[in-house]
Amino acid sequence: MDTVSTLIGLGLLALFMLPILYLIWQQNNKEKNRLRNLRNISTQNNLTSDTFEISNNLLLGLDSKANKLLIIEPTNKMQHRVLDLTKIKNSKVSSHPFPENRKLIKSISLDLSENERDQNPLKIIFYDEDDNENNNASERLVVAKKWQGIINAKLSA
Repeated sequence: MDTVSTLIGLGLLALFMLPILYLIWQQNNKEKNRLRNLRNISTQNNLTSDTFEISNNLLLGLDSKANKLLIIEPTNKMQHRVLDLTKIKNSKVSSHPFPENRKLIKSISLDLSENERDQNPLKIIFYDEDDNENNNASERLVVAKKWQGIINAKLSA
């Protein structure tokens, strides 16, 4: 009886654990593919990304030696831009709240401008409420501020 109970318990444990392990494995594969895509596009643009950020809707790679930032949008057919940080003079994190409820954040972006009075800065979108992939605005705000610090360090150097 004890052996049967043990086998049933192990069977149920496996039944519940296998789907969770499969999801973890699948998520790790997605992240590895995103990192591989980032490195491939970096290589195509003669960049070596030494600092990078991987999320569902944004891949960032910074080449510290070339002072360039690679921005990739995986949800937009891997569309990418290479940004020369020597031309950037100002960076600012912008969070846009909902008009009805100022406590809720609609979007978060890192605005990079070529001069102090640039009316149309380049926006790197870290969070957009309309995007179903990201659901944690506070986490994305922390990441945006982290990248603002990284870019500001490159601007002052």
